[in-house]
Amino acid sequence: MKSFVSRSRLKIALLLGALVSAPAPSWGQANTGASPPADPVDEIVVVGKNIPNAQRNTSEVVSVLTPEDLSRTGDDTVAAALIRLSGLSLVSGKFVYVRGLGDRYSSALLNGSPLPSPEPLRRQVPLDLFPSSILGGATVQKTYSPNYPGEFGGGVIDLRTVDTPDAGFLTAKLGSGFNTASTSRNGFTYRGTRSDWTGLGGQLRDTPSLLQSAIDQGKLINSVNFTPAEVEAIGESLVNSPLTVIQRELQDPDLKGEITAGETLELGDFELGLVGVVGYDSQQRTEDAVRQSVNAGLVEDDFRSITTNWDIVFNAFASAGLRLSEDHLVKLTGLLVRSTQKKARMSDGVDANAAGTIGIHEEATAWYERQLASFQLSGDHFFGPLNVRWRAAAAESRRDAPYERAVAYDKTPNFPLIYSGRTLGNRTRFSYLNDQMFSAGLDADYTLALSDFRDAVFSAGIVYAKTDRDYAQRSFSFVETTTDPGLIPNSVRVNRPDFLFQPDTIRPDGFQLQEFTGRDDSYDGFLENKAAYVAVDAEIIPRVHIAAGARYEDADEEVRTQNSFGLAPFAAPVNIENDYFLPAATATWNFAEDMLLRAGYSRTIARPQFRELAFTPYIDPETDRIYQGNPFLTDSRFANYDARYEYYLGRNRFVTLAGFYKKISDPIEEVILATQGSTVTRFINAPQAKLYGGEFEYRTRFEMPFAVPVLENPQWLFAISYTLTFSEVSGTDELIVDPSQLPTRVLAPASVFALDGTTLQGTPKHIVNSQFGWEAERSQTTLLLGWVSERITRRGLGALPSTRETPGVQLDVVHKQDIEIHGQKFVLGLSARNLLGADHEEFQLSTAGRTEANSYARGRTVSASLTAEF
Repeated sequence: MKSFVSRSRLKIALLLGALVSAPAPSWGQANTGASPPADPVDEIVVVGKNIPNAQRNTSEVVSVLTPEDLSRTGDDTVAAALIRLSGLSLVSGKFVYVRGLGDRYSSALLNGSPLPSPEPLRRQVPLDLFPSSILGGATVQKTYSPNYPGEFGGGVIDLRTVDTPDAGFLTAKLGSGFNTASTSRNGFTYRGTRSDWTGLGGQLRDTPSLLQSAIDQGKLINSVNFTPAEVEAIGESLVNSPLTVIQRELQDPDLKGEITAGETLELGDFELGLVGVVGYDSQQRTEDAVRQSVNAGLVEDDFRSITTNWDIVFNAFASAGLRLSEDHLVKLTGLLVRSTQKKARMSDGVDANAAGTIGIHEEATAWYERQLASFQLSGDHFFGPLNVRWRAAAAESRRDAPYERAVAYDKTPNFPLIYSGRTLGNRTRFSYLNDQMFSAGLDADYTLALSDFRDAVFSAGIVYAKTDRDYAQRSFSFVETTTDPGLIPNSVRVNRPDFLFQPDTIRPDGFQLQEFTGRDDSYDGFLENKAAYVAVDAEIIPRVHIAAGARYEDADEEVRTQNSFGLAPFAAPVNIENDYFLPAATATWNFAEDMLLRAGYSRTIARPQFRELAFTPYIDPETDRIYQGNPFLTDSRFANYDARYEYYLGRNRFVTLAGFYKKISDPIEEVILATQGSTVTRFINAPQAKLYGGEFEYRTRFEMPFAVPVLENPQWLFAISYTLTFSEVSGTDELIVDPSQLPTRVLAPASVFALDGTTLQGTPKHIVNSQFGWEAERSQTTLLLGWVSERITRRGLGALPSTRETPGVQLDVVHKQDIEIHGQKFVLGLSARNLLGADHEEFQLSTAGRTEANSYARGRTVSASLTAEF
């Protein structure tokens, strides 16, 4: 892309004999297209130095992740790399929260286009799926501007992929690692197929043809709709031993491989830039977790759950940029990410609701395939002072979960393990999610010279986005068709699952397959959003800039639960049609040399997610918690106030101090309810909430006053950011939908749910990110420290206490070393993660004391990689 310099800065640069090819200035970009005029200048006033910094050269409050940052921290995924920025925290190792607000309030864009999420419970794409090698940088914008979608709470994460290379390159990377809590230790697995290491499930996990034929008939599968012989044949067609029998196995070390290539080709008057990345990542982790639940001060469940996950990620990225001339660039980008998890779990414990037992033992296996594919065609064109940008993107995310299986045994005084035949003591589920998204946008900006020293940039754009989601789930169980205990003797009931449910026991007078799919167990979701915006960015008086504008959005969101066997759903259809006028303004005052003061105001929204609206029950495979949506949720509305002081000390050296305040109407909260001897997580619109706090960030580079013998002229770096956040939910007399009465709409005073004065869900009070290290000619070392304080993950109602999480302190060290072997250049990478051994801690506090909702050791991870550069 062509680099432009405003008239005033160009004159100063020429007169000072510097910065002829400097980066774009802080404010606007004017395409002068000619040499500066020769008329004399009597007086030149220079306000500030030209210190290139992407964070400074914007009209908004942002945090920027540069390619140099990515190289230094050595993070393998986009999620891990982003949490090095101020105000960002990581949840479940996948989801990045901005200023502590949940993922529903933080959106991510890839080259300006939205992406659908393959996670049923999340709106945000899990950023651990993206390798950091595809990134050319990222910007986290914390003040709203109209060119971004109106769904803006904590901020927007704008990811930019690698661009056209200046020269051809080829790198090959191979790495391995181990985790102290998992690698070379016994974990659980099941046979599966020989190709499981590829992340492809193979035909073994396809829905059996007899079962699929029965499903296609549009009837519940049971002895009423099908003959006993047909039901028996369908039950016997389910794959058994390879997908059911759990065995112990030593866990392998981590394995990672990646090839990156790029080339620039001259095609006559055109220039074609090509970049490609292909990667594979495999890691096995065991979570030895304590899982307890408490109700009215009494511990109801107390389990030790040992889960082994084998995560396999394959990713491919390709980009082709065709430069038609110096002023015109067309770019095609394709991304494919495929993530597979092979899960095996054994749990032992006590369930207070299971009478007559001294304990319960459960075995579960599962296979989850997630895939995200995205294609984008975009263009950037300069016509003198007019810049036109366009983009069109199609994306699809899928999640396939065949054969989620579980079997529960009782521990009794007479038998260590025996199948009791309790209701749903075994289950087999098949589920599938498909999200398809199309988006397109056209943006234009025009630079107008207000004087020889000041410019104004006028911009406008139109955006269209449409998302279609289809989620289907079928649930089955083998039920006993006889009350005669002699037909299924104890000698059979003590067997492992494949012998327990096998052709000799699956019969009309034994175990019979029965479908338990509910009326609302599948749903369709649709969201169409049409938007337009106008904005201006101008230096209205010397050293004072105003960026202001407004966005109009007209959106239609629909969710309908359904089933394929002709029964009327319990939940009413959802149709939310709203249009919004969303203003935004940010003023920046360059009041002293290299000092800026910004202040901003905006109004934004957050729409409920499909999953939050659908009454369809969903079991989270990570925690075994049941989630169910609320069809009566409404949009959340934000009023945002921001201010930040910035002092730039030099290149990559600055100090910032920011404050923020957000008033939220109808914020969406996850709540825990007690239902029929179990708990379920649902969603409510709390009446009001406010969130306010401050951010401090300091970044510098320096030289030590003494020499370090082993290092050659090192440059030291230090960076620290701290975010302090206070939040409060309010409302007593307002009426809200009672989540315990769903899917019926029953209103109750907010005071019934004791929301007033509580902390906003998901918001920690403290977030700290810091770096300390050095860079020399051939080596680089960085010590990384992060801390996130306690936060509420699910709000408890009534006698159920809230679930809380303590992420703890994360200490990492990363080292890179350039080496040469037989004339070939290599880069040796070493990293040690979680050096302090912080555990995953999720707990509840009640009169019973602290009970562990889901706590386990994460272990320490050490890895090494070797990258060849050709």
